[in-house]
Amino acid sequence: MSAVPAHDPWLELALDGVHLVEASAGTGKTYTLATLVTRLVVERGLRVGEILAVTFTEAATQELRRRIRERLQLALDLVGAAPAGDDGPAVVLTRRLLELHRARSGEGEEALRRRLRQAALEIDLAAIFTIHGFCARVLREHALESGQGFDPPELLGNDRALREALAADLWRAHAAEPAGADDLAGLWKEGPAALALDLKDLLREPRLLPPAMAVDGDALAATQARLADAEQALREAWQRHGEAFFDTLAEAIDADVMNRVSYKPDWLAELRGWMRDFAAGPAARQAPHPKLVKLGAEDLAKGTKKSHKARMPSAPELSAAVSAYLDAMEASTALSARRRAAALHCLRDDAHARLRTLKQQRRVQTYDDLIDGVADALADDARGDLLASRLRAQYRVALVDEFQDTDARQWRIFDRVFGRASADPALFLIGDPKQAIYGFRGGDVHTYLHARGSAEQAPALAQNFRSRPALLAAIDALYAAAGSGAFVDPRIAFHPIVPGGQRGDGDFLRDGAAAPALTLWQAPPSGEYDAKGKPRPWDVEQSRRQATQACAAAIHAVLSDGRAGRARIDGRPVRPADIAVLVRSHAEATRIQHALAEA
Repeated sequence: MSAVPAHDPWLELALDGVHLVEASAGTGKTYTLATLVTRLVVERGLRVGEILAVTFTEAATQELRRRIRERLQLALDLVGAAPAGDDGPAVVLTRRLLELHRARSGEGEEALRRRLRQAALEIDLAAIFTIHGFCARVLREHALESGQGFDPPELLGNDRALREALAADLWRAHAAEPAGADDLAGLWKEGPAALALDLKDLLREPRLLPPAMAVDGDALAATQARLADAEQALREAWQRHGEAFFDTLAEAIDADVMNRVSYKPDWLAELRGWMRDFAAGPAARQAPHPKLVKLGAEDLAKGTKKSHKARMPSAPELSAAVSAYLDAMEASTALSARRRAAALHCLRDDAHARLRTLKQQRRVQTYDDLIDGVADALADDARGDLLASRLRAQYRVALVDEFQDTDARQWRIFDRVFGRASADPALFLIGDPKQAIYGFRGGDVHTYLHARGSAEQAPALAQNFRSRPALLAAIDALYAAAGSGAFVDPRIAFHPIVPGGQRGDGDFLRDGAAAPALTLWQAPPSGEYDAKGKPRPWDVEQSRRQATQACAAAIHAVLSDGRAGRARIDGRPVRPADIAVLVRSHAEATRIQHALAEA
């Protein structure tokens, strides 16, 4: 940490009320939490077991417990000790905390020392949990008030088998009718296994969009009949005019009557094959060929060069049949989408009911059930007030780390017991709003912004103690270019962070010079063009392949330099453990692993 300012805001911050601390990664969140806990022990006289601290992972709970133990021991050692000339920031801050407290309270050294010694000894009793650990403890210790009983169901560490059983059950029930089977196949082409993968998110989301809209059976039948008629009309038009028209169209392209960018022989050959297969039907309904619209009269006119309008190829019956078929297909697709949305809402409601029954039959519960159990108990008119008062008597104040990972249910728990909804608010929320957009970690930007609106803004943690100054400057420049839309929601802003002085650009060297802080890669042009002559981007698979190869090559290069002594971190060669690769999915992580193994 850097030197303590003359008036440190964290020694002056009120220890009651609801406070939100916005902190980017590497800015000393754990250090600040340890400071707050030490103040609560010293200034408010709380026992460590009366201070609830909630963080995201088990590893984080252990780290926070260790840091609090060290800070309490430091405070104990500093009571009555004379200052030294080389005191570090933590020592200076803690010494000032003790001096301010004694000046305000008049507490003697021995009494203060006794309380701090007790706090340090009781650190293993500190209430430091993950959110699931906290809820499990609430349901266990307050079984009557929470309505859970004294014989709780088995807690599943992994609910995959439960979701797979539920998916199979849902599939059997909803595929019994042809329409339901069609909807399921449209929503999950890979079958029940794909449904099982989606169930976690499907059941967790508070609402689905678009909302369910009733689909009139007569309208659906009429739309399907219209499509069937249009399909038959297109088959007949093709049989009468199709082959001859395609020959004429090919001749017009060769004669330079048609724009060769808009009408290319390769896809025309594909379209001709598709039309032949289509006309040979009826068979299973298939999506229209993406270039079928090019047979419509309007597109043919646009694709004919101005100097040759009189020679435009035409087949009015075929063009009209194509347009009618595409219109009917669009109407059918829109109605099918509405029907499937309604089916999805119905399936989700059924999934909730069947899941409850399945859990009761197997006498099991999931981690999400722990949160629901506490949230539902606190919201209950009959027992909510009693449970809240019991929890508040047990925990006098709460600190929530990584608050951006808190969802709406969890926020209702903290707000009900410790926040504005309680009689005596005492709640500290510490998080990074920039990470609240990451749904894969459970982040809920709306929950964060709602909580921010009801909390007092505490001093921001504006110094980074983890990253090199050049990296911080590069990130600042990157987000400055993005402007107010950097994080989609303009209510989330990027605030530049200054170096904390513990890292230097020379900490990472390549060939004796500070390594670049940020490198942006741009893929080369694909060399392909669309119908309008614009450069066509790489397809998804090609882009992933290029990015994977470039990433593996860059890692291989820096590790090779490390072995040769040309790449060094903190004076030692770069090692594989120094490198992290961030990807969007497990599949992409597997790609990188395979590429690195082959490098």
